[in-house]
Amino acid sequence: MTGTTWHLLRTESTSPAENMAIDEAIANWVAKGELKPTLRFYSWAPHAISVGRFQRATRDLDRDALKANNIPVVRRLTGGRAVLHADELTYSVILPESTPALPTNIIESYRLLTEGIRRGYHELGVPAEFSVPLTEEDREALRKPKSAVCFDAASYYELAVDGKKIAGSAQVRHQGAVLQHGSIPLSVDDEVLFDCFAMDETEKHEAKTRFSEKAVALNDTLNRFVSFDEVAAAFETGFKDAFSLTFEPLVFTKEQQAEIDLLVKKYESDEWVWKR
Repeated sequence: MTGTTWHLLRTESTSPAENMAIDEAIANWVAKGELKPTLRFYSWAPHAISVGRFQRATRDLDRDALKANNIPVVRRLTGGRAVLHADELTYSVILPESTPALPTNIIESYRLLTEGIRRGYHELGVPAEFSVPLTEEDREALRKPKSAVCFDAASYYELAVDGKKIAGSAQVRHQGAVLQHGSIPLSVDDEVLFDCFAMDETEKHEAKTRFSEKAVALNDTLNRFVSFDEVAAAFETGFKDAFSLTFEPLVFTKEQQAEIDLLVKKYESDEWVWKR
């Protein structure tokens, strides 16, 4: 997988359903050999919450609060817990499951692909390193999470700074492709975030406290404002360095855009979003 050419795609300010549809469509085309492996950077308009493929959104989310905050919900193709996509850069990396040197073990392939993100953080001057749950308490937090929020705990090979999670990612194997995508918060509004979950006031207070102890945004880490473009450029460099890549722009054909539009309808449907 090193020393090759990948596609590079930026799709800023894209709707929640279209963001998820684009990732799935690219995965389908990469699996069939119609596209090269693809690195994508994107943002969300409007801001939204994404829930994991198997998460019980009907139990975890407060639909009245979501409506009051004008925050839509979309269900991801990947697993994991809920993420508020607001002031952030989201990345996805998609390549064939048969790629040489790509581990068949999901945790190890996650570790390999996240190396590009780790180096991107270093390009920004952030000493992010892989976290591994070492204590039984940490492992128990993964087995039985205390909240439905993604950044409440770091999984194996998540990236952290000073013990605080700085990126949240998830991976899935889909019809012959590996899709990994993740959230890189530039700043976090935890008031809005926790308002959207079905918790009483005591639970919200405890969750906010845990969140502040376990997660950190990029602006706070650097103590300065960083833009989408600056972060995207750093992570592009990180992937180039990690895998000796060259990139070529990805532009969708009319036929490809039509396929994406069909998938958008799936991700907009209540049947998909609220099926659990």
